[in-house]
Amino acid sequence: MSDDWDKGLTASRTAPLELRMQAQLFGISKEEILPISDAQMWRVFHELRACYELEQFRIWLAGSRVQPGNDDSDIDIVLSPRPGLSPDDATIERALWHCRNYGLYQANPACVIDPCFRTRGATLDLVPLQPLLILQTIKLFSPRLMRLVVSGRLQEYRRVGFFSIEYSRPAKDTDYYKKLPKRVFDGRLLAYLRPAIEITSDTVSIK
Repeated sequence: MSDDWDKGLTASRTAPLELRMQAQLFGISKEEILPISDAQMWRVFHELRACYELEQFRIWLAGSRVQPGNDDSDIDIVLSPRPGLSPDDATIERALWHCRNYGLYQANPACVIDPCFRTRGATLDLVPLQPLLILQTIKLFSPRLMRLVVSGRLQEYRRVGFFSIEYSRPAKDTDYYKKLPKRVFDGRLLAYLRPAIEITSDTVSIK
């Protein structure tokens, strides 16, 4: 965690650049954006996969929209490095910003894309998500994440670029942990992440 950033957190809340980002990318009420169908979502993915801002990344569809028919849910995507590449902070931040901005202002129809970056990518196997597993993530510094930092609920974090944050949290402390589906593993009912789907030129052409 950056001590300088921690001390200047209150000031950062009023930084014009950060306020503009939050207003542009998080200031729109989700109720203003109609749900999009699975077919429409895959058309958006076709467009995103062709964007040069994402050339260094693998793109994974994660979360509830992995299963068809969950049209009311946000579109959760995970970015991870292509093999042999190590995108720097600026490149990661630009990719995150582009995904969110594209969904709101360039996709037709508009949609809410919630992107994050994880070096190891997304979950590919149907295995339980252990509650104490530490998840390391980079996301845009949304108002919700700002509140978590200010309240002390995020202990391990660092500033990334102009308006992003890398943080580590136990799985049990994430917003989605209690919403996850459950099944029996070794005789115990445990939460699990749905296996992600990689968004490639082949998958978007099939869809």
